[in-house]
This record gives sequence, structure tokens and C-alpha cells, in this order.
Amino acid sequence: MTDAEESSANRITGGQFDKVVMAGAVHGDINVGRSGDSPADLADPLIASVRLQPGGTMADLVLDTDPPQVAVPGGTVHIITVEARTNRAVVLQSARVVVVSRIPPRPACLQVRIGGLLKPRPFTTDFDAPSPRLVAQGPDFPFTVSATDIEQFEIEPITTTHEVAWRLEVDWTCAGRHGTTVIDNQGEPFQTYPVPALFSGRSHSVLNSGCDLFHERGCPARLLDGAPASLWDRAQPPPYPVLPPLSEAPTSVDLDPDRKESWPEYRRVANAIRMSAAEPDFRGHESPEHRALLIRVLRYLFVSGQARPGVALARLIHAEWTAALGEDHPDTLAVANRLAGCLVGTNDYPEARDLLTDLLPRVSRVLGEDDPLALTVASNLCVAYMGLDEYERARDQTEDVVARSRRALGPDALGTLRTTGNLVQIHLRLGNRAAALAVLEDLLPRCRGALGEDHPQTVSAAATLAQVLAEED
Repeated sequence: MTDAEESSANRITGGQFDKVVMAGAVHGDINVGRSGDSPADLADPLIASVRLQPGGTMADLVLDTDPPQVAVPGGTVHIITVEARTNRAVVLQSARVVVVSRIPPRPACLQVRIGGLLKPRPFTTDFDAPSPRLVAQGPDFPFTVSATDIEQFEIEPITTTHEVAWRLEVDWTCAGRHGTTVIDNQGEPFQTYPVPALFSGRSHSVLNSGCDLFHERGCPARLLDGAPASLWDRAQPPPYPVLPPLSEAPTSVDLDPDRKESWPEYRRVANAIRMSAAEPDFRGHESPEHRALLIRVLRYLFVSGQARPGVALARLIHAEWTAALGEDHPDTLAVANRLAGCLVGTNDYPEARDLLTDLLPRVSRVLGEDDPLALTVASNLCVAYMGLDEYERARDQTEDVVARSRRALGPDALGTLRTTGNLVQIHLRLGNRAAALAVLEDLLPRCRGALGEDHPQTVSAAATLAQVLAEED
């Protein structure tokens, strides 16, 4: 604009104005933006987002809760991106982790997917410490962020003993104001699970489902209903409820562990027992009723496909009862038999055979050769022989156990029917379908009459008979 050209004036009168543009003549585009310095922005100047990245190993962790939940294993890197709502500099003075809760670790499934080396992280947090703090592995606070200059923090929470719920608090200064921003999981605390609790030396601990590269048949991951089975299938971890105190968990159940309809109740009890067994002061022998419950729980773990945690729990119980009650106490003998059964379930046939071979004469001496437990141990020893492909030896001894069971317990007793079912399988493995069919035609009506149409032993006998008849056709 020249002096000869007519000028124009812009005036604003009255009122209060935030952003104002005054122009005489405008040629071309004009862009009007906010400065970001509103009172609301300055009162809460930080924007934080969080994403997760595997630590040393990508693994899927599923808690054995009701219902099962995908969880965050310790060592998972929390990548936190912090930026400012305002163009002014926001000084991040310090950051601290705040523990919301610590609880004993729950039973869980850990399936390893991809192995890798653990890279150093800028910050680690040891939640096993009484007062956890962020430990910088590189530059430490303070930092400065703005709308155009962001910071990214990688926090690796470590815990080995407890599940920890936690938040991150960041103290900041901006335009003479001071405040604290809470960073969490969409209003819920972050959760970190102590992966080392799932291992005892090189073996799986009592809390471990036994999964590794593949899921075990009874693990909690197989019970997920419509949810992603992996943490890495979702953008953010879901919020998790805090476990109620162990005292609120069921402490007894008087149901048949062989029936599937009883499994939900046994699962809750088994998880409470596995948690208490993981504690150093575990005492599982202190009442006959509790010992009977633990023996039923071990049976449940076996029949429901959770033989690996069954082995871990049975080893603990057997060692404790041996020390407290003596190796020849009837309950110690009974739990040794359950341990052998779970070993069979994990295909550890040589150890099962050796344990049962040692157990059988002691049970027979303490309780008598025709006691139900002695007959069960003898039958289980035959199953171990089957696992070792010693079918002729298994057949001869199983026929003897069936005859003794019929005399001592009766032909329709559950123990007799189970052992008779084993004899059917041995005949089939030896290729003697005629012998198997002859046993089945007597076994199935007895199972139906004594146990009912829906009992697992009846269902198994009916399915085997149908298969044999179909193969003959």
C-alpha cells in the first residue's frame, strides 16, 4: 500500500476477546489458529498415550480367573508418549510410580511365542522394593515438552513375587503453574504379573498351567469366550478387577470331581489351593477334611486335563505330608497315588511306574491287599505299563486286579468298573477285539445300572463299544 492509496482502519471496541486478527487488505490465504494457552490447557497441559511392546520374550499370559483374562507379563515395556496441549514449554520435573495394590499371583497360562534378547530400557521399576521408583537407564528428569517437541519414555516394570496394580504420576511446571498428571490404563491402573512365580527352578511351579509352545488341554486360555487370546491382538490391555482376598475364595467342595458339571466349583477351589501352596508357609495337612479335599482336587486336575499343575501341586503336598504325617500314613499314600496318576497324565510313565512300584507293597502292608486304595494303585501300575508298551504284562496283572476287585469291592463298584475299562483298552491294543467285545458287553450294562447313563465311565464304555462294533462292520 502506497501513501497515495486510500488506507483503511480496523477497530474493535467493547467486550473480551481471545484470538483477534486485524487486517487492512488481505491478498491470498490467511490461516488463523489457537495459541493453546487457554486456562483449561494450562491447567492440564499434558497429553499422554501408552502402547505396549514385548520385553525379552513375546508371550501370551492368561490368568486363571473366572472368567479367564489376558494379562500383562512383567518385563513388558510400556512406551509412554507425552506431548503438550500448549505451545508453551512444559517442564516435566519428575515422575514416580504409585502402587495401587499388591496381591499374590494367581494361577496362569504362559505360552511363549517369540524369543529375543532383552534391550536396555530408559527406565525400569522394581515393584519388589517396598517403595518402587523409576530408575533411569539413560537421561533422567527433568525434560521439556511442547506441542511440537514431544518426549517418549520406555518403562519396564519388573515384579517377581506379586501381581501389582500401578499408575504413573508426572509432576510438571508450565507458565508459572505446577501440577501432576496421572498416566494409567484408561482410568484403571496398569497391571503387571510376576512371570518368575510360574517357575520353580527349571520346573513349572504350582501356579503354572504347564503350557509352553502349546496350550495344555485344561489351561485357562482354552476357556476364553470371544476375547482375543493374546495381549498383542489388542491396542491396549484391558482393565482387570482386583482379586478378592484368599479368605473369600471357596474352601471346600463335596462333589464328584469326575463329573464335568462339578468342574467350575473345583476350579475355583483348586486355584485358591494353588495360590496358598505357592506361599512358603503352606500347611495342607492340618485337618482330615482338608486332606480329603486336596486329594479330590488332584483328581479334578487330572481328569480335567490339568495334569502338569497337578504334578506340581501333588509333589508339594506329598513332601509336606510325608514330613508331617509320615510316608506310610494313609493320606500320604493316597496323595502319592494321585501324584502317580498326574505323572501318567503328563506321559511321564517311567517315573509313574517307579513310584507305583514302590507304593504298592507299602499300601498293601499298611491297608491290606484288598483295600480300595491298594487295588487302585495296582490298577494304575498296569496303566503305567501300558504307557511303556508292556501290554502283555499289563493284561495279565489287570485281569488279576479285576478278579480281586470283584471279590473285595463287588462287580459294580466304581473301582472295579474302571479297572475293567482299562482291560478293554489293553485287549484292543493287543488286537484282540473278541476279548474286548466280551468284556464290554458285560461292562456297559453294569456301568449304566451302577453309575447312570451320564457318568464318564458309562459314556466311555458306550463310545468304545460303538467303535468296536463299527470296525467289525
